[in-house]
Amino acid sequence: MRVLLSIFSLSVFVTLTCAATPYSQCLAQQKALPMGIPSEEPIVIHSDTLLFEQEQRLIIFEGNVKARTEDTKVDCRKMIVYLKENPSSSSTVESGRIEKIIALSDVVIKRSDGGIARAGKAVFYQDEEKVVLTENPSVQQGPDVVEGHRIVMYLKENRTIVEGSASKRVKATLFPKEEKGEQ
Repeated sequence: MRVLLSIFSLSVFVTLTCAATPYSQCLAQQKALPMGIPSEEPIVIHSDTLLFEQEQRLIIFEGNVKARTEDTKVDCRKMIVYLKENPSSSSTVESGRIEKIIALSDVVIKRSDGGIARAGKAVFYQDEEKVVLTENPSVQQGPDVVEGHRIVMYLKENRTIVEGSASKRVKATLFPKEEKGEQ
């Protein structure tokens, strides 16, 4: 069982993807997995436990979850990966095909370009190429920070919407950039 889980885990690690791009700067019309990571780029996920529920098509990582790619790091307490059903057989999952990924509790997404997103919950929708941050979300690029009730990033469109609510209005803290040559 342990060997089977290790083989399956290795397969998942190679194909699984979850990352965020704070200002939706990537994802062209190329073959890409959620959040703009090319499908050839592996992700390595470490956690205290991994549970695979084949019938429900779920992989659940719990405890100190750390997902890494070449340019993205995702830290959270729990990550749930929903796999697509194999169209040729209702009892098996399509190898490596991800429907959505949910990162829960103390979610921190860091990109090598310096962008950081924080939330209590992040949901990555692969087919829609969309990320929804909730539970006190914020996105930071350098010193600039935006906060709101909910942040929705449409990756294909390179567009982000920050929504407020009655209890949490949208807040943007922006710092003017100095032009080169000015003193």
